[in-house]
Amino acid sequence: MWAYRTSKRDAIDRTPYELVYGHEAILPVEVSVRTVRVDGQRYMTSEAYQEAMSIMNLDVEAKRTQALNSLIKQKRLTVESYNKRVRKKSFKVDDLVWKVRLPMGHKDHLYRKWTPQWEGPFRVIKVYSDNSYGLQDMNGDMTRNINGKFIKAYYPTVWEKYAQNIQKSFQSSGNTGKSN
Repeated sequence: MWAYRTSKRDAIDRTPYELVYGHEAILPVEVSVRTVRVDGQRYMTSEAYQEAMSIMNLDVEAKRTQALNSLIKQKRLTVESYNKRVRKKSFKVDDLVWKVRLPMGHKDHLYRKWTPQWEGPFRVIKVYSDNSYGLQDMNGDMTRNINGKFIKAYYPTVWEKYAQNIQKSFQSSGNTGKSN
């Protein structure tokens, strides 16, 4: 603990000991070797020592404020660095999405590692302000609201697009595909 409390922290640019007591800790080796710092205090009267300590204590608040500002700055830089790598996802009503299969990581004993991780497509029917969405499956059944981090955009495959085009052409020609 002593080593931690007397080591300078990068985040606050000071030692924890200094932030608590207002001055650097005097190490036991400094007393036995009689460094300049210790020798200077040795010949002080108690009133002079008290005066020196009270002056140091006036600077403690400034040091703590500087440490706090340094910590806030470092946290802001960390957030900015993290957010550079984060891609925002937002969906609109009527967008098609995949939904993660919950519980995540659950493996079907039949498919094992080939167990699908996503299910869908689902249609977004409601967008809430807290990054949650109301979904509806393609049969019209409603699902529970889900957080945006558990869904991703759905893009139809080439075969699905082909099937949609054929279905549209049948509908436009008036042919329903049913025979009498």
